[in-house]
Amino acid sequence: MASTSETGHAKNIANLKSLNEINGGFGAAYAPSNPLYVQATMVAQHTACNLLQGAVNTQSGIFEPFQNKRVDEFKDVKPLVRKVRGAAKTCGASAQFFKDVNTIANKLLGVRISKVTPTPDDPAGTSASQQSFDMTVDNFDALVQLLAAEPLYAPNEIPLKVITLTAKQIALDKANNDVKTSVVPFNNAVIARNKALYKKTTGLCDVGQGSKDYVRSAFGFSSPEFKQVVKFKFKKLAKVD
Repeated sequence: MASTSETGHAKNIANLKSLNEINGGFGAAYAPSNPLYVQATMVAQHTACNLLQGAVNTQSGIFEPFQNKRVDEFKDVKPLVRKVRGAAKTCGASAQFFKDVNTIANKLLGVRISKVTPTPDDPAGTSASQQSFDMTVDNFDALVQLLAAEPLYAPNEIPLKVITLTAKQIALDKANNDVKTSVVPFNNAVIARNKALYKKTTGLCDVGQGSKDYVRSAFGFSSPEFKQVVKFKFKKLAKVD
């Protein structure tokens, strides 16, 4: 399901299209001196913004499944690490071995995945949490390497075997890298879309509002012409310098 903000971006674009259709119906009476509000310019702007929104949708369709896959792949790491720590403690190896395992395990159990916080440069909000995912992958790899070097660590439980843990580490690394790769074009698409819609003066929202203001000036506040366009709202959903 699309988020409220994503629905809002599409609504802004749809409102410009409807406004353009009504302005076109005014014929020669719609004659703004500002080139930003000229009918042909606004029609072209709608087309461009609609294409940019389509690009966001395309990249979102690529990025979000990878993001969801990473969440699924990482969610069982802590329970698994607790089981591995227990197996290491009871495998008969040295106290130093278990101490080393416990040190890495504590790092994995203590890693906190930061809350996603979107920024203008990172609309997907991955930067704040990325380090935690990277640290988890790195520490999990260190744990697997330590276990593989101890011959006495040989549990019978398949999920705890070194070969299974190695496969898990590979899966974690892939899931994390897939997100890091796919988030770049997604973020770039969002940034381009947001600039087109929300840039001061020349963005879709300000142009749409400016066109409405022109209609009010040209036809009058109480005119039937202005009453046709006043209903279209253009809400800025992103801050663009």
